[in-house]
Amino acid sequence: MKNLLLLLFFPFLLHAQSNPINEKTKTMELRKGYFNYYWDATQGKIYLVIDKWNNPCLYVNSLPAGLGSNDIGLDRGQIGDSRIVYFNRVGKKVLLTQPNLDYRAVTNDPREQKAVNESFAQSVLFNFTVEAEDGNAVLVDATAFFLRDAHNAADKIRKMR
Repeated sequence: MKNLLLLLFFPFLLHAQSNPINEKTKTMELRKGYFNYYWDATQGKIYLVIDKWNNPCLYVNSLPAGLGSNDIGLDRGQIGDSRIVYFNRVGKKVLLTQPNLDYRAVTNDPREQKAVNESFAQSVLFNFTVEAEDGNAVLVDATAFFLRDAHNAADKIRKMR
């Protein structure tokens, strides 16, 4: 009888011990921070672990290295835009959303707050596809997000021609 019960519950035990994020990232280097991320050196990719949903956080882009020409105005360490953002999930997508903080309802009335939130659009800055998930946490390939020209350096260089 014990063997029968063990066989019946064995799949549940295996499922409880497996962690899809750990399985996907087992060969990657974990870097801890406010949002943990994994560096995949063999593929040159960055995987972000998102486990804080709808929590406002600060997103700042900067220019870590300059071009060696002050005329262009792209100097090392230059701080770019700063924004309040949050992550929210829609199916297999994770959206990095910037709320419109120019318009607010300074009231405790939820109907007024809803009216203001629905009247002024928010901006989706980036969308990610869920690669793996474990409970509340999801893993996304954030490589394209981190490698994009968020500082708009290409346009500044183009304008100098």
